[in-house]
Amino acid sequence: MSSVAPHWNLDQIIAAANQYGFSALEPRVEWGHAMGLELATSKVQRREARQKLADAGLSLSCLALGTRFAKATEAEREASVEQVARYSELAADLGAPLLRIFGGPIPEGRTMADLRDEVGVAIGKAAARAAAFGVTPCLETHDHFSNPVDVAHVVKVANHPNVGVVWHANHHLRLGMSIPDAYELLRPYLRHCHINEGLAVGQANPASGPIPLGSGDQNVAEVARVLKASGFTGVLSWEWINGGLVGGKPDLASIVDPHAFLAQYAGKLQEYLAA
Repeated sequence: MSSVAPHWNLDQIIAAANQYGFSALEPRVEWGHAMGLELATSKVQRREARQKLADAGLSLSCLALGTRFAKATEAEREASVEQVARYSELAADLGAPLLRIFGGPIPEGRTMADLRDEVGVAIGKAAARAAAFGVTPCLETHDHFSNPVDVAHVVKVANHPNVGVVWHANHHLRLGMSIPDAYELLRPYLRHCHINEGLAVGQANPASGPIPLGSGDQNVAEVARVLKASGFTGVLSWEWINGGLVGGKPDLASIVDPHAFLAQYAGKLQEYLAA
């Protein structure tokens, strides 16, 4: 994901992806990353970026949006539908088949039980709009929608073939749901994965940078085993917010050099997938 190196332009990210053996990139839009693929990107710039990626043998696996659907009113949910439609055009122009979307935090005065059907209906509408561009919105197991039970329910209520799921195991592991149990719930809808190593019990956070892959809770190794055994053909996208966020934007003053971490994650992922 572009959050690994938010200060790198597209040429720099392409060079690093090729250097370390990554096959796909995932822009995190809306955060002003130097990669520069946003709604304001012109049609000419979109074509040029797509050609650069193709020339380098890379693809865009997904556009990671911040769009949330757990809104208190129908009008707010309709605004999220419209946002998905706009980003679907950008994704189609860039050749990205998927959009990551969020449920988001449950608004004050509402509960998951009374809101998740409305969220599903709105995501179904977004899926219909995105289908016109050949793009699929995918709900991530994240925030208040970390429980795969809720995510699977929302996708069923959406009742549209153009809805998928982004599986991020870290979030439901915190709730006590295992990787195999979550996978069985999400398997019919799974289109994309976000991965990052979590802390093992009693382990301290690194002084800087992410937890090295394989040195923490080993969740990525287990996710890779489960997906390989099932014949999954999608992308495992490494999510690390280099430097963290300040006011919802990357903290450029706290960024560390990502090269060593890119090499470490790429090497361990290749080990997992070759096993």
